[in-house]
Amino acid sequence: MHFTPSINTPDSGGLICGFRLSHTEKPKPLFLYAADKRSELPHEPHWLHFNLADTRATQWINACSLIPQDARDLLLDSDAHIRSENFDHSLALIIGDLFHDFKEDPEELGVLRLYLDDERLITGRGHPLKSVDRLRHELFGGMSFANSIDLFARLIYDIGDSMHAVIKSQNERVDDAEDQILAGHLHNQGSELGRIRRLLARLRRHLSANRQALHHALPHIARWSQHDISELRQAVEHLESTIQDLELVQERTRLLQEEIAGRMSEATNRNLYVLSIVTVTLLPINLITGIFGMNTGGLPWGQDDPSGFWWVIFFMVMAVIGSLTILHRKRIL
Repeated sequence: MHFTPSINTPDSGGLICGFRLSHTEKPKPLFLYAADKRSELPHEPHWLHFNLADTRATQWINACSLIPQDARDLLLDSDAHIRSENFDHSLALIIGDLFHDFKEDPEELGVLRLYLDDERLITGRGHPLKSVDRLRHELFGGMSFANSIDLFARLIYDIGDSMHAVIKSQNERVDDAEDQILAGHLHNQGSELGRIRRLLARLRRHLSANRQALHHALPHIARWSQHDISELRQAVEHLESTIQDLELVQERTRLLQEEIAGRMSEATNRNLYVLSIVTVTLLPINLITGIFGMNTGGLPWGQDDPSGFWWVIFFMVMAVIGSLTILHRKRIL
């Protein structure tokens, strides 16, 4: 099926892009004025994507009588909680996505608001998002869709694919950290794994919420949609596999952090063991030097005896040998 872009103008009333999913070679622009009039929108399947930071876009959505009032409220609500709401023959959904300029920061996760029925997909975002922009470029590149349901399925697939790319990148970082840990280079690996684990935890919350919302929406879409939703089911399965991959990487980071903790504990115990041996070995020497340093009368080998120093050294050496022998016999050394 051939697609053609219907609108992409610098100043389009808050509309980022619009696409008509039809065979029409010369589509009419989708003007966003008088939104309450059905004649202003095509009867063919189409997609409208809005910048919700633009008040003209919010005004257009708020005035569009083709969207149920409850769906309009969800599209314009400031609540970023991921969820879905089902209506008689349509769906409103808030779904998680990555910021367009995502740089592996856990705070760079946003939401996409959308309305879906058999004729249209209407989406909006307050901050540029990666997956929806990817879908826009796929359409400009020639990818075709028969209806709004298939377009929605592709959007879900792109969201899963974008997050899977991040998970793959983090898995490679975990591989590098594992090589360093097994080589005994623990410096900074703990903080690196902690950063990865924090990002994965945030991604998991987003993906799990997406999965829950889509599982809630699928039966209702199958009930009211006249189109085949097998592509949508496959997109949800792709999202499921992405979550499974994330959980595997998350488990690896936890095990590696435990490995670091174990190795550091082992090193600490080894250092304490060496310190204890040195302390026990030097204890008799400290005793001998303490006795001969009391500077009291009656000490053997006084200052006038030239052999006194060597006798003290001899007793120190014998005390060390005796301490080591006792430790050896006790199987401590």
